[in-house]
Amino acid sequence: MSTGATGTAEPGGATLELELYGPDPSAAELAGLREALAAAGAARVERTLLTAPESDQRVAELVEVATLIVGGVGNVVAVVETVRQWMARRHAAAARRAVTSADEEAVPRVRVTLDGDTLELVHPSERATDEAIARFYDRHRTAGGGGVGPSGGPAR
Repeated sequence: MSTGATGTAEPGGATLELELYGPDPSAAELAGLREALAAAGAARVERTLLTAPESDQRVAELVEVATLIVGGVGNVVAVVETVRQWMARRHAAAARRAVTSADEEAVPRVRVTLDGDTLELVHPSERATDEAIARFYDRHRTAGGGGVGPSGGPAR
């Protein structure tokens, strides 16, 4: 799947593509994510049409993917951390209600793509995920992913 906008430079920062897998987020969940991304410094958040997953995925994983284009990102760390917090809240809310279908039991994940470099976030994260996130931050510290500090954390 290609949107043509992934990783493109734009005034005021980078453009990231967020692919949201798992149970479809409600309109309220998406609105909350958009607001949180704007608060994290994204200049724009656009939802693209739902698409089918890439063909190399297992048939059991064939769920629709909601894709958001997040533009004007000056601080990649803030955006990734915002997505992680959104996933944690979503996971907590799902744990509080009764599961009514196998789709609701699917492990949600978000793919973050910047300049062709993809990071996959799953909640709850594991040590390997945390290490992958740190490497992603290191790779984008100087490559248009401003706002990343020397330790891979947010710049101060």
